[in-house]
Amino acid sequence: MEKINIILQDESILDDIIQVLHDDEQYYGAYGSQFLHNSDIYALLNSPASFRKREETTALLYGRAFHEVVMFSKFNEDAVDASSRNTKIYKDAVERNGGKMLILRKELDEIISLRERAMSNATFSSIMDSVIAFEVPNVGTMTDNNLIWACKADIISEDYVYDIKTTSSLVGFKNSSRTYNYDSQAYIYSSMFQKPMRFLVVEKGTGNIGLFDVSEDAYSRGQEKVERAEEMYMKYFMDGEDDIKDYFIHDKI
Repeated sequence: MEKINIILQDESILDDIIQVLHDDEQYYGAYGSQFLHNSDIYALLNSPASFRKREETTALLYGRAFHEVVMFSKFNEDAVDASSRNTKIYKDAVERNGGKMLILRKELDEIISLRERAMSNATFSSIMDSVIAFEVPNVGTMTDNNLIWACKADIISEDYVYDIKTTSSLVGFKNSSRTYNYDSQAYIYSSMFQKPMRFLVVEKGTGNIGLFDVSEDAYSRGQEKVERAEEMYMKYFMDGEDDIKDYFIHDKI
């Protein structure tokens, strides 16, 4: 696959990039990693040395499985019927899977139960009924730096871009949204798709539903994060970059 210059020089290539990114293997693989993503922002703003070194976690694995079940009714046939990830059954299954983490059967059962409870909720089901398309990729630039960002929206409707999340606490979702950079996600997605963003949230354990609109303050915070992330990327990861070992934080306590 042709390598793309992350600094956009010809807008005519954007449609071709989008077509490639429809394929999840390309989006989440080497081709998609040429571009900046909202998932890069935490490292760029807080620990540039860890940029693109994020390891697979149970939370990421659970979240992907939840999306597959909710949006496409795909039930992972590789789910492991083991009590924990410390068991020999699980470790042997991972070895057969090339060392990649696998979802546990009990986690998949919980996800299926969450989906059933969510779909029985009138608000959740009405949003799902309004869907024009699932998992829609897009690319574009956010600032005059012309760095290419890529995203993939869970849901596109007539009026909104939706992202589906799970949370351990709906009450705490507003605060955690800053920590997990949902504000910058909202800024990127709403800019690219030219629609306001909403978060459709399912609380693990209870199956309770939250629908969170994005405030103007959140969009502004998100824009600031994107601009600072680009500064850090250009400082440490472009040609002629500064030495990352000299990175430091200067603040007051």
